[in-house]
Amino acid sequence: KGDKILLPPSAFDILARLQVDYPMLFRLTGNGRTTHCGVLEFTAEEGCAYIPFWMMQNLLLEEGSLLTVRNVSLPKANMIKLQPQSTDFLEISNPRAVLEHALRNFSCVSIDDVLPIPYNNKVYHLQLKEVKPGPAACIIETDCNVDFEAPVGYEEPVRKVATPPTSNGSMLGDASQASSSAMAEDKEKETKPPGVRIVDGKIIRPNDDNTSLTPKVEVAERIGQTGVQLNAATMVADAPSVEYWAVNAGDGNRLDGKKAAPLKEAATGKELNVHELRAKAAEERRKQMEAENAAALALQGGKMLNGQQPAADTTQEEKKTPTIVSKRKTKVG
Repeated sequence: KGDKILLPPSAFDILARLQVDYPMLFRLTGNGRTTHCGVLEFTAEEGCAYIPFWMMQNLLLEEGSLLTVRNVSLPKANMIKLQPQSTDFLEISNPRAVLEHALRNFSCVSIDDVLPIPYNNKVYHLQLKEVKPGPAACIIETDCNVDFEAPVGYEEPVRKVATPPTSNGSMLGDASQASSSAMAEDKEKETKPPGVRIVDGKIIRPNDDNTSLTPKVEVAERIGQTGVQLNAATMVADAPSVEYWAVNAGDGNRLDGKKAAPLKEAATGKELNVHELRAKAAEERRKQMEAENAAALALQGGKMLNGQQPAADTTQEEKKTPTIVSKRKTKVG
């Protein structure tokens, strides 16, 4: 991936003694062709340079061919134009994003180079048709406009142009034919049974004899204090009463710092006594807890759920049979 090459350590020694611009860019020349690239490392063997295979294809080089490497300084690119070499590139939904991600591995671009762009287990080839401000430019840390030409082998779709009528007779014939087809469609709509349709937000089904508006009966039960929750978008669940919010809602303040409005009955508009309703609800919960404790005690025995000893059951003691004492006297000795 990219256009980075490997050079021998001796090349770095020479460049370190010279005043070169960074990042280091190089012009590669071979077989009368020229391209530009960056450097990845100076770890190659002496007298050798390792370059990407796609760059060898652009320069028509083979392994062991002679290559000239020269350090150059390139201007920042401000516009490039690319031409896909296949119409398969049109299948990519967002080609600009794919190209931007692929060009992160490149240091510079040269005109007439064919760049390989890997995407989705496939390699797309794009040829550089135009580079500004020169035939080669650096694309590191620069704002560059990207333009695309039509892919190689692309053909514009043929559009059918409707021919205008040539005479009044043909116009009348077309009009009569259109009216007869419209009448046939209306007749077909009348004879065809209506399907499921929505009128004023209500669902009308074809199996309703009286064509009544019936809501969609898809209900999912959910256990909670508010009862059954309807999950259909067209159905409205009954909201809890104002007494429910008076008991369960907290005494929080408003976000704007103002005093909260008192709760009132919807029918009469009378203000509710929140403290009285909460005390009543607490008393009901206490009675319910006592009933649950008594039921648990009857099944398990022992202490109640609140940790207290149960009251003695006098009715059970009264029902016990008295102990029979024998009145016979015994003689000892």
